[in-house]
Amino acid sequence: MLMADLDSLILATNTGSLYLCRAASGTGLFFASERAICAQLMSGPDAIPGFVGGEIIHLKPGQGAVVSLGTLELDIFAVEPRGEVGPAAVNGLCTPAIEPMLNTQRRIEEKSTRLREAIRGLRRCSRCLLPETMPFIAYDAEGTCNYCHSYKPWVRRPEADLEAELAKYRSRDGSPDCVVAFSGGRDSSYGLHLLKTKYGMTPLCFSYDWGMVTDLARRNQARMCGKLGVEHIWISADIKRKRANIRANVLAWLKKPDLGIIPLFMAGDKQFFWHASETIKATGIGLSVFCTNRLEKTDFKTGFLGIAPTDEEMRNRPSSLKLKSKLDLVWGYGSRFLANPRYLNRSIPDTLFAAFSYYGLNQTHLFMFDYVEWDEAEINRVLIDEYDWECAADSPSTWRIGDGTAPFYNYIYYTVAGFTEFDTFRSNQIREGMISRERALEDLELVNEPRWKAIREYTGLLNIDFDETVRAIECIPKLYMR
Repeated sequence: MLMADLDSLILATNTGSLYLCRAASGTGLFFASERAICAQLMSGPDAIPGFVGGEIIHLKPGQGAVVSLGTLELDIFAVEPRGEVGPAAVNGLCTPAIEPMLNTQRRIEEKSTRLREAIRGLRRCSRCLLPETMPFIAYDAEGTCNYCHSYKPWVRRPEADLEAELAKYRSRDGSPDCVVAFSGGRDSSYGLHLLKTKYGMTPLCFSYDWGMVTDLARRNQARMCGKLGVEHIWISADIKRKRANIRANVLAWLKKPDLGIIPLFMAGDKQFFWHASETIKATGIGLSVFCTNRLEKTDFKTGFLGIAPTDEEMRNRPSSLKLKSKLDLVWGYGSRFLANPRYLNRSIPDTLFAAFSYYGLNQTHLFMFDYVEWDEAEINRVLIDEYDWECAADSPSTWRIGDGTAPFYNYIYYTVAGFTEFDTFRSNQIREGMISRERALEDLELVNEPRWKAIREYTGLLNIDFDETVRAIECIPKLYMR
């Protein structure tokens, strides 16, 4: 803050993302959100004249400073926390608001009764929820699918191993000791909570905004970092360019719809892994923590591209595809690009970089949920009750609400194939014994409801017509109506 009646600058932080850099002579001062920025501007070829050999002062979470503009003297003070009013929650679950239906939505809802009946009539695995429209699915005489037969329950590594690994890096002076990939989703938020409150780490969060991070995710990130007093590095892409790339590919897809090419809409976020590596290098922190869990594996996305997963690939993370599957992936996309020249657009360099970032980088991360139990109800309870974590107004689930693209592509999958990511997610929960098949089936229709508000926001961000887009999707032949 700068005030007209005070010859002072007032700075404060609730996360610790604030560093003051004072020239050695005491005649200059600047402040920045990252220590690495300060170091770059105080040494080497980018150093600001007069600041070489100067002092870096870190304002820790809950601290402020009054800087005299005349003398540059500092008076550091404590900032008192204040309470915040959070959203309403019932039994740890979000309560979606009722969104008024617009004309196109209402017409689709009126026509969808027959389609929903057809989806309800789909043959599903007798053990999990996977329907007959799942790519490469096969059922045995008892009705159990091949995905269930290939599935091996994940055996968590001992939590003592996690503690031993964290102990190698845990700082004694409160300085950041691990970089946490922080999307603002429920898993990364809960992982951040555990690292700080249970394991005594001092995380430094990293996020990459590729143009489709929701405002809701940003608010939840602020809640988590503010209450925990955690620094947050935010790297933004060229948002205008990124959205133009997505728009070009969505418009190309609408001209010739193909379920196999839908992941192209999300290619722009894969540079997350590249920037994660660069952040680790810049900060000099040796430990990188990811909070993804193995329940989120969705083999149908590559399946619709014509790639059958091997038993080993069904059990591992998507980025661990074997060389043959990666070559099949290149062929699948390449052949579709040639069949629809509209994909030969400005987004190709970005897409290639994304593929390299996701499949080509050799990265070593610690995965929290390889050691820690993943309990959906407990995660929701902690985030909502302890952090006033905000839920989506148009979804009863807390999953994927930080991703602006997910409502759109899940709507396509559900409309055309009769299932979404939730079907595979719940199926994995069933196989792990986390939820009964009956309970999951009851939940499925509710969580698969189109998120109209989010879809409309998505089309608005990309500057494509909502009505035309939805009508084009509704006209695609349905896999369950043949």
